[in-house]
Formats: sequence, structure tokens, C-alpha cells
Amino acid sequence: MAERRQFSRIKKRFLVEFQAEGRKCCGFTHNLSPMGLFVCSTYLPKPGTPLSMRVQVPGGKKFTMGVKVVRSYRVPQRLTRFVPSGFSVRFEQAPEEYFQLLARLFRIAA
Repeated sequence: MAERRQFSRIKKRFLVEFQAEGRKCCGFTHNLSPMGLFVCSTYLPKPGTPLSMRVQVPGGKKFTMGVKVVRSYRVPQRLTRFVPSGFSVRFEQAPEEYFQLLARLFRIAA
């Protein structure tokens, strides 16, 4: 199968908090890109669901962003050690500081 990604991803594990169906949920990032990220979580929102998400990076800095779920994926129990369960989101709005963080992680002059 051909790779359809337009942007490369970088694997990083940051705490993620989001509101879904009136309750506070959390998870961890699995990978990051300029267009979105993949969140490992036990709660999997349906594709198309808009979320308000807060990502906490080392040093206590938190980024609040508006996202839309584009894919949810639950892995069979026997594969959870090898493939992450979670969901992918696309940014609807993200702060400039997030993109500066990505530039540092990808080692691009910012």
C-alpha cells in the first residue's frame, strides 16, 4: 500500500486532555505532525467529532487547540503491545507555539 502522508511524523509521548460527551478524558500522544496527531487513549471518539484538546509538554507548557477526529482505531487485545489503540485528529486551530515546538523537534530553523 502506498504511503499517503503528506508530512512526516515524529514520535513523542505528551499528556493529552480532552472533553468528550461532557466528560474529561486523557491519553498520550503517539506521534506529531504539522497537520495533526495520534492520541493513544481508552476512549475513542467517533470520526468527525470536534474536540477541544490540551497537550502538555515537558516544562509544564500546555497548548490548547481545536481539533477534529479523522480516524479511530481499536486494536485487538492480543496486539496491544505492538500496535497502539487510539484516534487521529486534524488541527482546526493550533497555537503558533506548537509549530515552534515541532520545528525544534524536527531540527528546522524557526
